[in-house]
Amino acid sequence: GRGATISVEGQTGWRQRMIKIDLARTIPPRLAAYLLGIAPGLFFESSIAIGNTHFATSVISRVREIYPFGPYALLALFLASGLLIGQGFIITAWIADLLIASAFALWRYAIRITLGSQWLYRYFAKLQGIPPKQNLLIRLLNRVIFRARRREFSSAARPVLKCLHVAVRRLLKVHYGIDSSDVGQWDDSEWGTWNSVLGKPLKGLREAAMASRTFLGCGLAGLTALYASPSLRGRYFIALCVIFTFAGCFLSVDLLRWRTNPVRRSTVRLQSVLLELSEASTITDRGNGDSGAAGINPDEEQRADLG
Repeated sequence: GRGATISVEGQTGWRQRMIKIDLARTIPPRLAAYLLGIAPGLFFESSIAIGNTHFATSVISRVREIYPFGPYALLALFLASGLLIGQGFIITAWIADLLIASAFALWRYAIRITLGSQWLYRYFAKLQGIPPKQNLLIRLLNRVIFRARRREFSSAARPVLKCLHVAVRRLLKVHYGIDSSDVGQWDDSEWGTWNSVLGKPLKGLREAAMASRTFLGCGLAGLTALYASPSLRGRYFIALCVIFTFAGCFLSVDLLRWRTNPVRRSTVRLQSVLLELSEASTITDRGNGDSGAAGINPDEEQRADLG
């Protein structure tokens, strides 16, 4: 992760000790997901304040009538209100993300039952004739029907699935102590269950999902500010809101394409399983090293605990 190195100098002036600070771990991921709601909230409040200065001045005056806040207290109140307002836009962006995913799934299903249907395939076989025609219409229909009838599994994903199978078996043995050779041959249902529960979420995909909702939330906040403040209805501000909204929707659709592509989906699953396997191997090696340094055999310690 991103880190900063701080040198601590002693009385002689020589560098004696290095302190490494991982800046990526200063904020927990779940807390960062909630704090991202401050971005659309502050964008909404700043747009309202710029578009209607009299309204912003009257709000500050009313707040100071209730309690004489200082400048830092007003700043803290501004940030807190932006966080609360932004959470509403983040939730709206999350609902919009679900609607986009549902529309994408419905679109794929509609293509499969129309262009990928069996009756259309039989009709195309009769239309193609024997020997097959090679005109432009036949080639175009052949390409469209072939893509519509393509299943979730792809032959290009087979090498990735083989590597994923090996990584899952290794992870079960190293981290969970489950020897897959004792279970025997897995069927599709068992393999799908292990594949869905193992692995750690990748940081890149998590950050992409948060960025998608943040951009979409900022776009929705700007569009709401347009309705609340007519003075903001200029082409530059409208273009900025449209760019935010388009960026959020584009990232959502791109993530959906990653999830529906067999090769990319299998590659992501392999990376997540390898990440958990790397951490499990590091913990195991560290525990064996500590036991060896103390003069304790891990196998003898385990037999003593069982006894």
